[in-house]
Amino acid sequence: MSNASDNTIDIRRLIDEAPVHHVHYLPETDSTNEVALHRAGEVAADQSELVLTSRQLRGKGRGENRWHAGEGALTFSLITPRLSLPREQTPRISLTAGLAMCHAVEQFVGGGHPQLKWPNDVFLNGRKAAGILIESPGDSVDRFVIGIGLNVNNPLTDAPAEVRDLATSLSEAAGQSLPLTDVLIACLQQLDACLKLLLAGSEELARGWRSASLLDGRKVRLALPTEAIEGVCRGIGDDGALLIETPSGERACYGGVVERFE
Repeated sequence: MSNASDNTIDIRRLIDEAPVHHVHYLPETDSTNEVALHRAGEVAADQSELVLTSRQLRGKGRGENRWHAGEGALTFSLITPRLSLPREQTPRISLTAGLAMCHAVEQFVGGGHPQLKWPNDVFLNGRKAAGILIESPGDSVDRFVIGIGLNVNNPLTDAPAEVRDLATSLSEAAGQSLPLTDVLIACLQQLDACLKLLLAGSEELARGWRSASLLDGRKVRLALPTEAIEGVCRGIGDDGALLIETPSGERACYGGVVERFE
């Protein structure tokens, strides 16, 4: 059972301990990503801002999907500083954020092994624990909003059936309620560390997402705007591509949605 004190966010601790320049807290909002996209132009180019809410009403997922978040979940968006990345490397931000969340989650689930479902969903024990949505404010090509929904203490019994049957939470995996402030600080620290590795061109990231990959060896169906690709996943490339072995050869895919895997 969730402890009410665990679900209270300590804003002062965030300001003091988290690697962000500004914290914008809203008790309730439709979508932290929408707020962050509107606020990004007000944040200095070399600074970051956390947009955080205790109750998100219409969380956004990829495409037309919605993210369900009950009381005790973490829902937040990080406005990054401007990132000096070659344009062809920007798709790696999704994988980088997903790997950062795997590292953060691992700190709280004991022997649990978080896995990364390409490009950026976090799974625990075969069920989804976190989703990530990357967006760019306006016409920006070097600044990003990283929106994250993480199931921590929220009971999934009140979630829609299609969510309840496929999701899990950190508290379920850990067997106890967890302090949201501690989890959020860990998430922000790992995001900061992994984004720095991305900017430095570190090979450590590629090793990390290859090791954490959920889909390796599984049959997958990847939906692209003009086609669907079916085959066996052969891992994630150093450049972030999902590698799929098809009857006509191996395909390196940089976009799309994994509709099914088995």
